[in-house]
Amino acid sequence: MSRFLSYRWFQTVIRCFLICVFTFSLCIGWNLPAQSQLPSISTAASTNPMEPPPNVRRIGEFEVAKVRSPLDSKILFEVASPTIWNRDNIPERRLPVETRAQEIADRLWRVVERTFQAKQTPTVSTAILNNRYIIQISDDRSSRPVRLVTVTEPDADYNGKTLSELAKEWQGIIQEEIVRMKQLLSPEVLRERIWQATQIFLGLLIATAVVWLLRRILSRREKALEARYQKELEIAIAADKLKKSQDIAESETMEGEETEAREIADLRSSFLATMQHQFSVKKRLEFDKCLKWLLLWILILIWYIGIYFIVSLVPILMQFSITLLATPFALLVIWFAISLAIRVSKTLIDRFIHPWKINPAISLAEAQRIALRTKTIAGALKGLITFVLIIVGVLWTLSLFDIPTSSILAGGAVIGLAISFGSQSLIKDLVNGCLILMEDQFAVGDFIQIGEKSGLVENLNLRVTQLRNAEGQLITIPNSNIIDVSNLTRLWSRVDFAIVVAYENDPEKVLEILREVGEKLYNEPEWRVRLPELPDVLGIDDLSHEGMLVRVWIKTAPMEQWSVGREFRLRVRQAFAANKIEIGKPQRISYNRSLN
Repeated sequence: MSRFLSYRWFQTVIRCFLICVFTFSLCIGWNLPAQSQLPSISTAASTNPMEPPPNVRRIGEFEVAKVRSPLDSKILFEVASPTIWNRDNIPERRLPVETRAQEIADRLWRVVERTFQAKQTPTVSTAILNNRYIIQISDDRSSRPVRLVTVTEPDADYNGKTLSELAKEWQGIIQEEIVRMKQLLSPEVLRERIWQATQIFLGLLIATAVVWLLRRILSRREKALEARYQKELEIAIAADKLKKSQDIAESETMEGEETEAREIADLRSSFLATMQHQFSVKKRLEFDKCLKWLLLWILILIWYIGIYFIVSLVPILMQFSITLLATPFALLVIWFAISLAIRVSKTLIDRFIHPWKINPAISLAEAQRIALRTKTIAGALKGLITFVLIIVGVLWTLSLFDIPTSSILAGGAVIGLAISFGSQSLIKDLVNGCLILMEDQFAVGDFIQIGEKSGLVENLNLRVTQLRNAEGQLITIPNSNIIDVSNLTRLWSRVDFAIVVAYENDPEKVLEILREVGEKLYNEPEWRVRLPELPDVLGIDDLSHEGMLVRVWIKTAPMEQWSVGREFRLRVRQAFAANKIEIGKPQRISYNRSLN
């Protein structure tokens, strides 16, 4: 037992660790250029050479790209270049704006390294090189300045300033950024921020442990509630049988119609009370499952927020902070919404089916029948809605990465059409499964016969029907093969009792004995609950050389025809023996002829 608990504990720790790793990977797994302060990150580049890349804006004759800080992707300024209308045919001496922005970003990365190693804060200045304004950086590690940015005429035209004014503005922006880099990369600040990130990480581990403990408590409560529910249900069933037996014994002195009405009312009220109790317990179980689901998403959200703060604190990871507010957050929102929609739809299905299942206006037998049928219909509806919502979530996820979902749907339709031709039997199974559910031909718990196969319906879905026969064999039948089906337990069942008695017996006496056996069986409390009405002795159905064929119809509760039939045959055998009633036998006539 201790080994089992240790294994379960280890398995739970591994599951929580995988959740944490998944969330961390989801948060920092995208390191792509952003388009705005809160970007919508795209992993698919434009395949049309006439369109600009995702990180480039086209404004008339200019194309503009943002230059971001290498530390935290903060927007510093925008560079502009003449529009390139066809990127498969770039004119000579024309540099695309995205290439220019990437070169500036690469130089800024080198500035980060120089700033970290320099003793004093580097200085940013402007200069004129080949009649062009440039922005350069100087530090104590090298006597030669490093060129960062060249200010061009398109930059000045786009910003509406002169070259010198724009150069001074960009110089101030870069100088402020260099000072900020120097401060953030200082050993004191690094140690402080790493310690803060460590505290946040430890807090995440503690929150994970708390959530895991709460989920474990809920799981134990679910098991205890299910065990208690099963125990209470068994007690209720036993008490219900005892009450029925007592009511039957008390009703022997009452008139027939009044007794029957009272029995029906008691059975219906007992059944509805059981169904109501079952629904109440199921609501509590669903509430606990909802809490576990909510705790899981709270854990994911905590890790997402914690990772965002860690990334925002550590200078090396600050470049991912803007990325965290884009696609990863959108993915979390999408799949949280899909998961919530699935849970809400399942709850609505249960709420919609419950009043239909316990409707007091319908008969008791029909209510019991619906209780079995709704289990199958609810399962099929929940599976269908879950499948549709997951497909919607996948399409939304693909749209986040600029993958054209319309072409995927068109391609999927073509593939589905091709598959449908190759799997026509599967389509027939699904269609026939829907018809079986809609027409209520049979449901889980019914005893049916399909061709030469018969058994109890143990599982029913849109594709196959599974039967358990008397030998315990599980028979799986595709729904497309179900053409003729015989339902032996639809609302009620019947014992067709037929026996041949000899001609020497008095017919009236035989029929009277059968009536007495039927009445005695019907009046016993143990068997009264299984017999809705008194057995019907039909009379003599046939006369043959073997004797007289006498038939009796016994109407029983569903699934009770076999036990009632066995008990009735035993009592008939005993009654015939006590009254010396002979069973019919084939008669043989012999002719003796003398030989001449």
